[in-house]
Amino acid sequence: MHALVIGGTGRTGKLVIDELLHRGHEATTLARNPSALGGPLARLNIVEGTPTNLEEVRGAFKSHTPDVVIVTLNAPRASDSPFAAPISSPTLMADCNTNVVTAMKEFGVRKIVIMQAFGVGESWTNMNCMLQLFMKKSNMYLQYDDHNAVTEIVKESGIDYVLVRPSRLVESEEKSVKVWPGHGKGVPLMASTSRVGVAGFLVDAAEGREWDHSEPVISN
Repeated sequence: MHALVIGGTGRTGKLVIDELLHRGHEATTLARNPSALGGPLARLNIVEGTPTNLEEVRGAFKSHTPDVVIVTLNAPRASDSPFAAPISSPTLMADCNTNVVTAMKEFGVRKIVIMQAFGVGESWTNMNCMLQLFMKKSNMYLQYDDHNAVTEIVKESGIDYVLVRPSRLVESEEKSVKVWPGHGKGVPLMASTSRVGVAGFLVDAAEGREWDHSEPVISN
């Protein structure tokens, strides 16, 4: 399998690339700053560019047409604080995924796997009311609006998709994840998901068809 990773220089994106290569797959990633990925790696093709630019997205597809696209983008803020000011367009993820879907259709690529967050789409109603209030009072709501726009774009595109919605991301070595049925019904207030666990699940979803056309909510 050859996967195009959008967001490959981010914390989760790097883990997705590691997981793909570990499993013997090939990967291409589009990177504004290729040096952020360190030295060259076997079976990794790095294309300089940004997903906000459609022509540069097309360039990544031209370099090696992928079998699947994995997107790990997130809208950056001035810091990790949920109250920190956003430092990108409020439609960053929608704009980037629109470009990716456009290129997928042009190059005949059928499947995309996107990392979102618990609380996006239908999983919102299953989020604890305290977390809902927290999201509404912080700048996190901007990311949720953007993720919801991505959901509409992908579902209306006609391509195969998996929208993965992990609970709060944390740095740990726990690789096993639990999938919560019913769009996350019953997820505990303090549930979390390790980035390495998310990366493994994203690659699982890219490899198989079990989660196609679904929005799995996951945690450790």
